[in-house]
Amino acid sequence: MKEEKKKYWKSIVLFSLFFICFIIWGCSSTKDIHQIERNKDQEFDNGSGIYLSSITEKEIMDLAKLCKVWGVVKYYHPEVISGEVNWDYELFRVMPYILEENSDVNSILYEWIHFLDSKNDFGDIDQQYQFSEDSIQLSPSIGWCKDEKYLGKNLSLELSSLLDTNISDRENAYVSFKDDSLYPFMENENSYPSIKFDDTGYRLLGLFRYWNIIEYYYPYKDVIGEDWDQVLLEFIPKFIHGSDYESYLLTIAELTTRIHDSHAYVVDKDGDYISKYFGKYRIPINFIEVGNQIVISKIIHKCGLELGDIVLKVGDKDIDEILENRRKYISQSREDTGSLFFLDLFRIHEKNTDVTVIRKGKTIDVNVKGSQKDINVHVDTKSQEMEDGKIYYINAGLLKNGEIEEIMKKWWNTKGLIVDLRNYPSNPIAYKLAEYLMSAKKEFVRMSFPNRSVPGEFYYFDPFVSGKPKESNNEILDNEVYKGKLVILINEHTISQGETTTMSLRNTPNSIVLGRPSAGANGDVRSFTLPGNIKSTISGFGMYYPDKKPTQRIGIQPDIYMNPTIEGIREGRDEFIERAIEIIKESF
Repeated sequence: MKEEKKKYWKSIVLFSLFFICFIIWGCSSTKDIHQIERNKDQEFDNGSGIYLSSITEKEIMDLAKLCKVWGVVKYYHPEVISGEVNWDYELFRVMPYILEENSDVNSILYEWIHFLDSKNDFGDIDQQYQFSEDSIQLSPSIGWCKDEKYLGKNLSLELSSLLDTNISDRENAYVSFKDDSLYPFMENENSYPSIKFDDTGYRLLGLFRYWNIIEYYYPYKDVIGEDWDQVLLEFIPKFIHGSDYESYLLTIAELTTRIHDSHAYVVDKDGDYISKYFGKYRIPINFIEVGNQIVISKIIHKCGLELGDIVLKVGDKDIDEILENRRKYISQSREDTGSLFFLDLFRIHEKNTDVTVIRKGKTIDVNVKGSQKDINVHVDTKSQEMEDGKIYYINAGLLKNGEIEEIMKKWWNTKGLIVDLRNYPSNPIAYKLAEYLMSAKKEFVRMSFPNRSVPGEFYYFDPFVSGKPKESNNEILDNEVYKGKLVILINEHTISQGETTTMSLRNTPNSIVLGRPSAGANGDVRSFTLPGNIKSTISGFGMYYPDKKPTQRIGIQPDIYMNPTIEGIREGRDEFIERAIEIIKESF
């Protein structure tokens, strides 16, 4: 990649990263999918014709092999990449032969792929987008393609030759790249909104599509902590053993939890998050996990619960049983309770329910009223001066556009700043605020991007920097940097842009990160559609420290770890802010 292109895309990536962390469904596609040649194939528009109610161990193994071969051809074969072949429908054509009793699967797959190859002359391969070994973050897991014992000699040779195609023009591919963009788009996948949910072929297509997206376009496949091949074997019967929409949707949701990514959401065919299946009402409170106990930390609307209540049961279910149920369907980067649990743990189906709590040492039942209103503010303390103007507190989740410049100009001479990143930043500040805090540019994050020519390969980009620019039109920046103490507040709700912002600001010489580890989910969200018009998301880029140390599933670690106390919660105190004030006052 030429140096000028790298500089250009570096600035574009930085700008985009902070604005595309949540998905705006349906706005990504500017191309009519029906213009692609493969969509003229309509043989299976009304169904795959494949129906199974049970499956043998041999059939599971054979279908897993089909999934893997189908995936490597989908992303490497010129005919499929060009949009000439409907690879979904080719799956339906070959699957019945794979499922025949005593079928020679390797021979069937070889003839299938060889026929496709016979229509295409690979010719001389122009090797593009080649990267040095030390810049490779992740390599494709394609060793199995060379395993003649597993595939047979003919199929192994066929797939092995395919791996060298090195195609960079992917405008019509199922995963496409626009011009010289670093961003992968998955908009060419057909959503098949009208499928019947007892159709085994389409159900398996949903699994195969998801599994291969993770296999080839997920930057964190190496840290999911799962044997991805075994996950495939486990989920083939799960997708088959169901005949209705809800079983299909929930099985997809369960599959997403196996990548352990808090960016992995599921949105149903009606555009609703999986949350509604846990209940359309939500008890209007916030909570925090303290000492393996779920504690009410904020009352949003009066409902009968009180600050500091320790929850034991909701309705007739123990809180541990509810946690286990949510973890089955909501992906989490870390084991601790956070991220989407904030929205979904206290969902209920009826408007009123009994909640069993420990309140000041006594176990009591409280009849609680749920709400259908959106509840999404973690910390609502407004940005304000504290300690007689010696300290200024900034709530990053409530900042208005351009406000950070006004704050720094007015509160330039304070003894300390508190930057609260427990909310998702409402405006990007990783760069703008850093200009006031650091005397020179400093590396703070390194990203990895998919190699458009080699599916499954991710490469490290040059580190990004933040801090004071060499030249500025701001008279404050031209003279000096902020001299006070900086305390950054984080917890398990600090995710994505909040984590990147923490990485930037903690480079400030006189800074402390205080709180609990962040969510451990970073990298611009990429969305894709599964059969049945179900949408899902993943972290699309890798995010690392400049020395390539990972953050995914680990989170940003605080310099000072602290938990709130149940006593402090009962009294309505924010002990994180109190401790930050103490730290700054120690430096007076």
